[in-house]
Amino acid sequence: MSQSASATVSPVVARGPPDPAAMKARIISHMNADHQLSLRAYLQLYANVPSLSTRSSKLEDITNEHMILTSSFGRHVIPFSPPLKSLAEARERLVAMHNDCLQALDLSDIVIDSYYWPDKLWQYPATAFILLILITFPFPDSLLPHSNSLIYQIWSLGGLAPGLAALCHTLAFPVWFFIVAVHAAESVWLSKTRLRKHWIEPGTGVWMAWMADCALKGFSAFQRFDQVVKEKEAAKRGRGQH
Repeated sequence: MSQSASATVSPVVARGPPDPAAMKARIISHMNADHQLSLRAYLQLYANVPSLSTRSSKLEDITNEHMILTSSFGRHVIPFSPPLKSLAEARERLVAMHNDCLQALDLSDIVIDSYYWPDKLWQYPATAFILLILITFPFPDSLLPHSNSLIYQIWSLGGLAPGLAALCHTLAFPVWFFIVAVHAAESVWLSKTRLRKHWIEPGTGVWMAWMADCALKGFSAFQRFDQVVKEKEAAKRGRGQH
């Protein structure tokens, strides 16, 4: 007994090229949602827009020849050189431009957008000690016994160590100027080599917090900032993000 089996064969539908409009929409949506840093870097390098004015940057349009970005200054046309053959090349080109921008601008793709409090207990009394020197040493006469001042009481340990107060009186100005000069220089160096590189703009609250921290703590501020950067780099590697 023979049986005949009939098989239904689905017709093969030829797939055409990707829809350029849909591809453009995906690129614009993806860049605006996930790559704000790249847009800011493009504007800084290719359109000479100051960093602070790139915070609201958006990708408005992209073609084979150029992309249009917006900042607080307005609209900026950034050409592709050479032009793209199609938008399918956009991802590779945008990644290359991102890396070129970071290198040319001496910026990092690790953004530090917060101040991080010290995580070691000894740093708090050390900071208080430096602050005490900065507040009291500009008034050396208050370190003399006859002043009967609170400053004398503090540095003489309530009158138990008058020699300590006398030593502080002798060294007050040299120590004060040394601390101010060194910590001011360290603060400037922190801003130039760390804060700007990691997208902390001068004058912002985060910038002022890190600068004040360095002014009081000196080199330990560098160590803590570098540790925060390392932790963020490790987290980014763990996520496998570009």
